[in-house]
Amino acid sequence: GMGRYYRLSKKVTEEQAAEILRELKERDDIKRAIITDERDTMIVETIDGEYFNVMYAAVNICSRIAGCELSFMHFDTEGLAS
Repeated sequence: GMGRYYRLSKKVTEEQAAEILRELKERDDIKRAIITDERDTMIVETIDGEYFNVMYAAVNICSRIAGCELSFMHFDTEGLAS
């Protein structure tokens, strides 16, 4: 799939990462959401290829839970995260 990589403005804790992903995965438009082992990068893939609503929610979730921001890095062109 064609996911997107987002940089977290700061490294989050394991607990924060788990809570962020739990809330994101409650959405019915998320195919997968991963926070890397370094806990500074999020990989998101939506079911329908639309990202505006998902990332609006993700930004708010990350801000509320971890006080951090998200910035787009690049597309998952190789599908390495699948």
